[in-house]
Amino acid sequence: MYPLLADGIRNSIQGAVVDFVDFLPVLFGAAVIVLCGVAIGNKLQPIVTSVSRRIEFDEKVHQTPFAALFSDEPNAVSRAFALLVKYYVVLIAFVVAVEWTVSRHIGTSTWFLRDWAREFLGDIQPIVLGVIVLFLGFYLASYAADQVRASDVAQGSSFSPQFAGGTKALLYFVVLVIGLDTMGINVAILHTFAQAFAYGIGLAAALAIGIAFGWGGKDYVADNLEGWLENSKAVADDAKAAPSDD
Repeated sequence: MYPLLADGIRNSIQGAVVDFVDFLPVLFGAAVIVLCGVAIGNKLQPIVTSVSRRIEFDEKVHQTPFAALFSDEPNAVSRAFALLVKYYVVLIAFVVAVEWTVSRHIGTSTWFLRDWAREFLGDIQPIVLGVIVLFLGFYLASYAADQVRASDVAQGSSFSPQFAGGTKALLYFVVLVIGLDTMGINVAILHTFAQAFAYGIGLAAALAIGIAFGWGGKDYVADNLEGWLENSKAVADDAKAAPSDD
């Protein structure tokens, strides 16, 4: 009995050692994939930082609400964006390494990991696209508000800041809805709010126009009523003075 037990233990140890030795090349390959991802990320980081500085990315971000997320240090936005790109590349390399390791070690039973990786990367992509939409939309909204503020119509009135602020608020809301919808977030409550806000604005505009016409009509009638009465009296006098056909 004892020799059989010893043989079983020895066989188990030998099998574990053999499996570990067989697994070493797979583990080495996974490490190489991750290291390649880290190397690519490190190479991309200064390139992204340089390109961001060249296109004045920091100045553009500071014109949007995203400026509150970054410090006032020079090139803080460019460095943060480059670091985000680096870690995103490393994350993709890590997922690929895990997928490759499982496929090599287990064989074809990788459906769970593949589905997990697909869902994980599928969740990240809409978020990244949504952030890009929000950034571009906020930047264009700020630019449009500046153009409205500098327009001849706005400069010719005393409501230039109000026009620019209203334009920016409206465009910010539209961009926010589009960006959140791109991320896959339910924006039904925002649509309801926008509909109610639009109804309120329409009602207020209708009341303002009606009151303006009514008030203007009152002044017009008051200014011209005396002339109308004089014209009516003159017409009546002419009718009395006209000879009858009989």
